[in-house]
Amino acid sequence: MDSYLQLASGDSAEAVSLRDIQNAIKTIREMDDEHGAFWVGIIEDDEIVLETHKDLTVIGFLPGMDGQEIRARMPNWIEVEQLYTLFLDQKFDAVKSILNISALPR
Repeated sequence: MDSYLQLASGDSAEAVSLRDIQNAIKTIREMDDEHGAFWVGIIEDDEIVLETHKDLTVIGFLPGMDGQEIRARMPNWIEVEQLYTLFLDQKFDAVKSILNISALPR
């Protein structure tokens, strides 16, 4: 699996681990709102992306969604971390279910 992590401030990492996610969460919590975001991509046949903002908004571009996004607000950072654990384990149906439960109105 090829994966990357990108912070809105420009920092990045490859071969993403849960430790990288934890560090990104810590970093964006201390940043201004403009740069307070990061995203992780997994490269398979397509690029699968999970993006998180400082206000706990998570945006998913997941398999089988034909380019559509799911936008949700998570209740806390622990649940964001758990979501990324599922994402890194490629449990995309579980990620999709969690985001659909917390989905923001369009």
